This record gives sequence, C-alpha cells and structure tokens, in this order.
Amino acid sequence: MSAIPSLKKNHLYRLPWSANDNPIGWVEVTDICNIKCEGCYRLIMGDGHKSLEQIKSEIYFMKKWRNCDNISLAGGEPILHPDIIDIVGFIKFLKMKCVILTNGYALNDSMISQLKKAGLTGFSFHIDTTQIRPEFKKKKIESEMNLSDLRLHYAKMACKAKVNASFGITVHAENYNEVPEFIQWAINNSNLVSGISLITHRMMPTKGITYFANGKEVNVGADSLGYTSENNSSNETPAITSKDLYSLIKSHFPGYEATSYLGGTEDHTSFKWLIGNMIVDKRGRIYGGYGKKAMELIQTFHHFFNGSYLVYPNRKVGKAILLLSPFDKFLRKAFLNIIKQGLKNPIRFFKPLNVLGIGIIQAPDILPDGKIDMCDDCPDMCLHEGKMVNSCRLDECRIYGSFLEPRIQKTQEKPIDPILN
Repeated sequence: MSAIPSLKKNHLYRLPWSANDNPIGWVEVTDICNIKCEGCYRLIMGDGHKSLEQIKSEIYFMKKWRNCDNISLAGGEPILHPDIIDIVGFIKFLKMKCVILTNGYALNDSMISQLKKAGLTGFSFHIDTTQIRPEFKKKKIESEMNLSDLRLHYAKMACKAKVNASFGITVHAENYNEVPEFIQWAINNSNLVSGISLITHRMMPTKGITYFANGKEVNVGADSLGYTSENNSSNETPAITSKDLYSLIKSHFPGYEATSYLGGTEDHTSFKWLIGNMIVDKRGRIYGGYGKKAMELIQTFHHFFNGSYLVYPNRKVGKAILLLSPFDKFLRKAFLNIIKQGLKNPIRFFKPLNVLGIGIIQAPDILPDGKIDMCDDCPDMCLHEGKMVNSCRLDECRIYGSFLEPRIQKTQEKPIDPILN
C-alpha cells in the first residue's frame, strides 16, 4: 500500500464561509428529546418547545444576517415540536433549504410525507452506540454495525418520500475502528444515503481545571452541563482528531479525497471541518473523488448565481460532477477509472453514479495554555438573547450567562482532555 498523504492546507480549499455570509443557519426549536445520548451538549432545562413566533423570528434573523442557503432545525428532538410542519413551510417561504437533525424515533411515513410537502430538503440522522434507543428495548448497543438495519430503515423511509438522508455518528475510542465499516455501509447504500458525518467525541474535564464565567469562578459538574467529565482520560488516551480520521479513511478507501476545510480559532494546525467525498456506484465500486478545484467552482458559482454559498444540495449529486473534470485533476483521474471500467463492461457506462459526501467535525479542544480552539467561522452558530453563539456551547450561556473560561491548575503537567461532544 502506498503511503497515505499528509493533510496540507494549501492542498485543500478553505471554505469561504464567514460569520456574515454562511450557508448554514442553526435554529433550535426545543430542548425536549426522546433519546439520551452520551456527552450530549444540550440539557433539558425546562424551557420546552419554543413558540412558533420566536422560531420564525430566529429563522428570519438567519436569513437577514447570515445569508443562509439552509436552515438546520435542531434541539432536542425537533420532530417533537407540534408546529414542525409550519416551521419547515416558513423556511421554504423564505426560499431557503431545510434539513432536520433527528434521531428518527418519532418519524413515520405520514410525518415524512407532510414534511416533504412543506418543503423539507432532507434529514441528518444521528444513530450510534452512544444512545440507549427504544428500538433495542433501551439496552446498550455494543457495535455500530448492529445499527445498520435501523439506519437502512430510515434511509428507505426518506427515499420513499424523495428527501435526502445523511447519517452521523459520534466517534470515540470504542467505535473508532468501526468507522471504515460504517463508511462501507454508506457506500453499499449510496443510492439511499447522500452523506455521512463523523463528529469527534469531546468531554469538558473538571479535574485539574478551574472555570470562570464573567470573571467569577463557577462550580462545573455533570449535574450542570451534560458534557462534563471528572476523568482526565486524554492523559492516557489522546483525543481523536480530524487528521486521525482522514488517515483511517484513506488507508481503507484510497479513492477517498478531502477537498475543503475550516480551521481552528487558536490552533493553526487544526482541521475543525474537513469535507471529503467518494464517487461510487451502487455495487460499491469506488472510482475516486473530486478535489479542491471542483469545490471552489461549486461554491463560487452558487454564490454568483444564487447569492449564497452552497450546503446540502437539493438532490443527490451524480454524474453531473464529471462536467468539472477539465478543472480538477482528481475528477480527471476518477473519470479515467470510469472509462476503464466501462471498457471492460460497456453496460457500466449507463449505470448511475453517486457522490458520497464525508464530513469530519473536530469538536472544540482545550489547548495546553487553557485557550479553547473553536471552529473558525463556525457554521453551527445559533441565536441566543440577540447574539450569535456556538451551538455546542449554548448551555454555558444559558446556565452561566457566558462561555466558560478554563484556567489550568499549575500542577497540571500533561495536556488535558479536550471539551465537548
């Protein structure tokens, strides 16, 4: 096997997204949920469902000040909101796409049909081993592959209604080696699955660190934030990074290509968002992928013709991506592989191809000097008391009135555990 190329930022396209021109608007409609996920960064605080008027106001704010292409509806479990159909319809009225982040448990064919009619673009399903799911009689799920049939069930439901379906998992030490199998499942079902996301697991350590909010020391514990940990486990087991996942994927799928990224706010070497892809057929053949030039053209032309950057296409990307081959060396290589396979069996020229998107998100990290490395120009910012805040740290603002500031105790000798899930 040839050596795996290292990630270099000049080989990738830095996504041009900014705080004021970002394709994603994150709107949390409820803090009520029907499934508990380990390390979840949203507590049930008794606020319940937001009013339809408040939600519309937040959506309009995103449209006006973020210039969004898409609104991501989150929570809690957004499907539980009694006005979810009207919310999706309002997003369509404002001429934006809408993706719902869901665990899927409350979905049924009738609900999906109504959401599609209202204007839903797709679902991003979170189904993984950090959950205690009712479908498994609330028993601990030991392997990600034990969830394959359940994921396929929801993928088929979405496909039947002609809405996109992507699937995400939180990656931790216990399921890290299962990531290639999860990707292979997505490849084998690429006619149903438009993309996958891999989110690195993080917890906020309370051992060896003092936290301050608005200049005052606060007591942070598991009873106040859902993503705190008394263990400083990263001293023994280093946190998984985007670079780790890139190398893991590339070693199992050489045709995988990383195309673009968002860096960190403090660590210039970090890849907080790493976007990649594979061009595959329904039999699981991998032909390659597209690179930075294709992504740059896609973002530039979408902004030129539509006034906003692109995220979550309305429909699955297929052979049309090959039209950018003259500008992208990776696409030219993939196109050559397609020709070779077609010469072996001409019928393959007429078979559909799918582009499977693979997004890697490296959650916030506490650095050795106590600074927190966030996602630069974070796409998943939400509105809180008139200000934009990172959704993964919203509970800090809700509980303490500001983001927490960690101060590492001088007795701390080793790098501490990064934060957040």
